[in-house]
Amino acid sequence: MAIAQADAGTAAAGERPSPLVGWSENDTLVGCIGIERLADRELALTGLFVVADWRLHGIGRALVEAVVAGAPVERFRVEVEPVVAGFFGRCGFVRAADGALIREVATDPAPGDAAAAITLNGLEAAIRASWSRATSADPDEWTAENPARGQCDATAVVLRAYLGGEILVADVLRDGRRLERHAWNRLPSGLTLDLTRDQFRGGELLGVPTVQEPLLLGNARERHALLAEHVAAALAATAS
Repeated sequence: MAIAQADAGTAAAGERPSPLVGWSENDTLVGCIGIERLADRELALTGLFVVADWRLHGIGRALVEAVVAGAPVERFRVEVEPVVAGFFGRCGFVRAADGALIREVATDPAPGDAAAAITLNGLEAAIRASWSRATSADPDEWTAENPARGQCDATAVVLRAYLGGEILVADVLRDGRRLERHAWNRLPSGLTLDLTRDQFRGGELLGVPTVQEPLLLGNARERHALLAEHVAAALAATAS
């Protein structure tokens, strides 16, 4: 499938030719629709055509939606015979007083919560700002100078809730000895992300990681829930 746009037909001197939006399958044009500007914020759709063998495959509707989605105007108009009016009705067009079919795109801004979004930098900042002694698995070793200490399991669980993917767990090694376990994230894209790796400052190395859940030892559930609550509050404060 591909959608392409090209100028079609000839035009009188000084006039721009009307563009066509086409749909191809296997490098063969099987459908097209014309566009004509009626006013500054209004377009007419003309000459919708789909090759007979490709009809009833959704191509006509896809062409209409491609134009509506891609054209930076708010009003679309089509004048067609009654036999095909039902098709445009299913595409969201309604009958106007002059008999034409009209589709208008709403321009009301979305409510703040509907259009709210965060960046990866914002999510990382919210997580780092939410670390505390209470969310650390090693509260006796946690300090403001090393805030990532003991945060790996809770951070991996919270980050997965926002970004999906898997949690990787490996042994922490130093001088040939196993010290503890460390958890971080592998995103659905395959990218690995470890926000707490900088807690290791004594030459520690990591063993071979495996996909698994962090062990829920001690107050792990409470720590995970507390970090998730603090991160959500930090993100909400940023959004507002």
